Amino acid sequence: MTTDPLGSVKSALAGKVNEALSEMGIGESFSPLQVAKSPKDADVYGLPVGFKLARYLRRRPDEAALSVAEKIDAASIPYAEELVVEAGYLNVRISRRAFFADVLSLAAREELGKGERKGERLMVEHTSVNPVHPLHVGSGRNAIIGDSFARILDYLGWDVRRHYLVNDCNLQVAILAAGRSKIRHLTPKGKPDHWFGLIYAMANAILEIDRIRRGESEEGDLREWEETIERVRAQDPEIAEGLTELEDSYVMDLLKRYQSGDPDAKDVFREVAESVLNGFLQTLGRMGITYDQFDWESELIWESWVRKSLEKLEASGYLGRDGEAIYVDLGRALREREDIRRIFGLTEDDVRRLEDEGRLEEVVPSRFYLTRSDGTWLYTGTDVAYSLFKVEAMDVRRCYNVIATEQTLEQKEVRASLALMGYDPDFLVHFAYEMVNLVGVRMSGRRALYITLDDLLDEAKAKVLKILEERGMDSDPEIEEIAEKVAVGALKYALINVSPTKVVQFRWERVLDFETNSGPFVQYSYTRAHNIIKKAGRTPESFDPSKLSSDLEVSLVYMLAEFPEKVRSSYQLLRPDLISQYANELASLFNKFYETHPVINAPDGVREARLWLVMGVRGVLGKALDLIGVPRLERM
Repeated sequence: MTTDPLGSVKSALAGKVNEALSEMGIGESFSPLQVAKSPKDADVYGLPVGFKLARYLRRRPDEAALSVAEKIDAASIPYAEELVVEAGYLNVRISRRAFFADVLSLAAREELGKGERKGERLMVEHTSVNPVHPLHVGSGRNAIIGDSFARILDYLGWDVRRHYLVNDCNLQVAILAAGRSKIRHLTPKGKPDHWFGLIYAMANAILEIDRIRRGESEEGDLREWEETIERVRAQDPEIAEGLTELEDSYVMDLLKRYQSGDPDAKDVFREVAESVLNGFLQTLGRMGITYDQFDWESELIWESWVRKSLEKLEASGYLGRDGEAIYVDLGRALREREDIRRIFGLTEDDVRRLEDEGRLEEVVPSRFYLTRSDGTWLYTGTDVAYSLFKVEAMDVRRCYNVIATEQTLEQKEVRASLALMGYDPDFLVHFAYEMVNLVGVRMSGRRALYITLDDLLDEAKAKVLKILEERGMDSDPEIEEIAEKVAVGALKYALINVSPTKVVQFRWERVLDFETNSGPFVQYSYTRAHNIIKKAGRTPESFDPSKLSSDLEVSLVYMLAEFPEKVRSSYQLLRPDLISQYANELASLFNKFYETHPVINAPDGVREARLWLVMGVRGVLGKALDLIGVPRLERM
């Protein structure tokens, strides 16, 4: 049995229509995605065949549709009761008995839309935050989106590898390592990412104040950085008193030594990076987010992946040097290669026109630098090496890079470099996402100005506890566990329920809304369905689908049937938010059913059918929550 009954109807209808059109010598075709639900009849789905063929056949739309319908046997379409032509539409009427039985059976077993194992592996690289300060709400969105997308891929049948690139070779980590090297006598306190985040802010403040005094900085005025020092002092006086001087030359020397494998530099870099990463994992573990592998930027250098990438780029003829700095000559590649132009969405005429206007450099910088002038690697260089590592060392068909929209150009430059090395650039997919706007809050990790993900989780839990206490649950022994799961669900739902390409406007009143469109609302709806089934005791082995006859009952079954298409669309469009939005709509419809349709006390026959409907709703809501990483709750 298919795990997508409605999808099988749509595929069969479109397929049979296309066969008929081919037989008629008409070069038109329809996609299953074009099969739409009738606004007049819940059991009818159709295609606008007649409207498209009227001009070919020189007949009215209804006559054109009828001429196609005559060539199709309704029995060849799963669950079809009959074919109906209305105006220019060729429709299939679904037989409820078999369709409802299969949909609710699959939904109750949590297999609706589940894909067969494909025997192919995909990789999702997500989060990959610089280990210099605590995770904030923006990096939290990256982790939540990446984790959800990996869950969706797994449900659809792929083997999924979740990777985190530990960016330990960049200037930011060098600043933190340099600051820590001056106060190695201090013992870390509290959560490690928070403590090292203070060192990072302090080190930045010292460096910037020195640059300002030398007239070499554009990073704000002296007062801002002096305020940063006072902010650090208020939280940890020992750091402020111990770390009082630092020089850019020392930072760069330490970075160069680390990239070359110097043991002393390794010692301090690895301490700060591993400590902050451990702090990250505590926060992410609280949200149920895990990884299969951590790939270290430094090891890409030490294990010669950067050298291999340079050799391949050198062989392509598009590697250039500017003193000690190494770059990819994308300007020449754009002029000479169609595949490179395609990556940047340009045609040969576009390139020529932009050159004539003197604007090509604005659209695509001609030089994609991989190293600095002192020979140290830029993150762009290690990104290229990491892409080569993914292609050659990881047995995966495709890799999804969950990286902020602001990195769109750099991701195209990396894909272009991969193409120049002789690999398919479509192996890499940039899963872009926008940032989060905490209304009224200014954030800067370099100045220790941020709302951490830990802060948000703690605040959400405190707010939930207050709500639960107001509802009389203050003596419940499980109140802490419930509040934690509701808080995690509220935060994750809020950060995933907006299209990844749109900015999230974070407001507590929306995040913790128990009435609609929030994590707690969907969780509560799942709990409500679970409790109905629990109260019913033994669930019936079978039911009569004809007993589900009200508009709400029928609408619920058909809405459940749409779940597989929502999951596929969330994968194809890189839109996990489609699942959260679907879950909210299903929860809203189910709550209307709950308020107007008794289940436990319904008459015999109706009771069994409604219990199966509730089991189906529970199964699909539960699976939707799983796919977006929101905890299920059996009590709330």
